[in-house]
Amino acid sequence: MTNNEYIKAYKKTQQSTNTVTSSHEIVRTLMKELVNSMQKLVLDIQDDRARKADKFTVDTGQHDKIIQKKSKNLSKSLSIIYGLQTSLDFDKALEIANNLFQLYEYCRQEIIKGFTQKIEKGIIKAIDIIKQIMEGWEEIPSFERKDG
Repeated sequence: MTNNEYIKAYKKTQQSTNTVTSSHEIVRTLMKELVNSMQKLVLDIQDDRARKADKFTVDTGQHDKIIQKKSKNLSKSLSIIYGLQTSLDFDKALEIANNLFQLYEYCRQEIIKGFTQKIEKGIIKAIDIIKQIMEGWEEIPSFERKDG
């Protein structure tokens, strides 16, 4: 890599870090990504059911790609929930942190159950819960969103 390429790469990194301005913004971004990956999981389950109903067979290579995609969506959803749970501040707001932890845990369990049993109903409920939490984050006044 040349010096100019290093400088361009650094500037891109610097720009991308400047786009996230607060922990509230990070949480909102994570929740949006969580909803997105959970919705993909629902579609994966529905696609599975459609393939089985049509007795549609796929070759081994395609089957492996489908499994990889499903696993990626599951892993991403669970990782984001873990990140949200570990970012809770139990020292500042114990009751709120406990409630959020329990909601995230419920969503985690529904994702795992839905994925293993190939039933999307619980995942859809979990998506609704995360969307409600996101709405709550949006209602936080801007002056309270500042870090530090």
